[in-house]
Amino acid sequence: MEILSEAELRLTFENEEEAEIIAKSLEPDNRPLPKGLMLKMIHDGNVILFKIKCERSVRSLLTTMDDILCMANLALKTIRSLKI
Repeated sequence: MEILSEAELRLTFENEEEAEIIAKSLEPDNRPLPKGLMLKMIHDGNVILFKIKCERSVRSLLTTMDDILCMANLALKTIRSLKI
């Protein structure tokens, strides 16, 4: 039985510069993806939208979303710590 779950995750940042840096920092992490997982990242202004389709378990979808949030948070903290 094939399980298909989908999710959209929208991250909105204070400005376009932060969103661009974070989008670029997450890009290499998106490849290669495990079989049965599809991820599309769209960067538009200060928003990054992730469209995720998963033919694996729901746990796999949730883990992917958690990874995106953790890495985005880490990148954002790094950016802000460098600004004085």
